[in-house]
Amino acid sequence: MSCQPAVQIVREIMADPKDHTIVSLLLCAAKPADIPYRQELQKYTLLDKRVKTSFTVCEVDCDDWEGGEGYIDANLLSNALPSPEESSHRVLVSGGPRLVMGVLQGLRVLGYSSEKIFVYGQFGVQQIRAVYGKYAKLAQHRENHIINGYC
Repeated sequence: MSCQPAVQIVREIMADPKDHTIVSLLLCAAKPADIPYRQELQKYTLLDKRVKTSFTVCEVDCDDWEGGEGYIDANLLSNALPSPEESSHRVLVSGGPRLVMGVLQGLRVLGYSSEKIFVYGQFGVQQIRAVYGKYAKLAQHRENHIINGYC
């Protein structure tokens, strides 16, 4: 699973100036050159306050890198997300199984409710329940709130 679902959401929001949805997007890649849609997302961030992007990589291979370094964990999430107490946001997670599980564990450590999280992919429910427990409450798919995407 890639970050394509999150990028599609950002594109839809940007296409409608009347849409007041705010997006915080955190992308992780192996190296800076591997970050998908980087230029497009940076352009949206510069042109519109509704989009905030953060990038992190596992390996820095250039001298001018200004993003994060390392896997997405609770520390990176706490710097990119609104407080878990804010009732108007939702968290969308898209990525490979290890990334998704790491993000979910970080969200749980920070106090995010499972009801605010939606995981793209066929095993999203199982992944949420693996971290939050068998009887975790699941997000509703029809929400009109702030969206935070991680991929």
